[in-house]
Amino acid sequence: MEPRRLLVRLASAHRVASAMLYYSMQHRTQLYLDDSQYRWLKQQAGQRGSIAAVVRDLIESARSDRPSPAGDPLIRYLLEDPAADGEGASTVATIDHDLYG
Repeated sequence: MEPRRLLVRLASAHRVASAMLYYSMQHRTQLYLDDSQYRWLKQQAGQRGSIAAVVRDLIESARSDRPSPAGDPLIRYLLEDPAADGEGASTVATIDHDLYG
């Protein structure tokens, strides 16, 4: 294939790939950082590829560090214990005893 034709095909493929990346992102945002924050972020970006990649990695890391709601006794109680019928059912007055013993 001649070089000019190859360049045209590569440029076209690049435009398609760029458009796909652009449309796969949901939101674009802007941050205001002080000088030390920006220097640190640039340093991290040099190691990982881009400032945006560092910010996305930090967000995902923070999200994955959240405790599981299944560890909360109230959530477990609400999800796992079926509603009771009749005498002795849990009430607002007995909720602390029902949850914590």
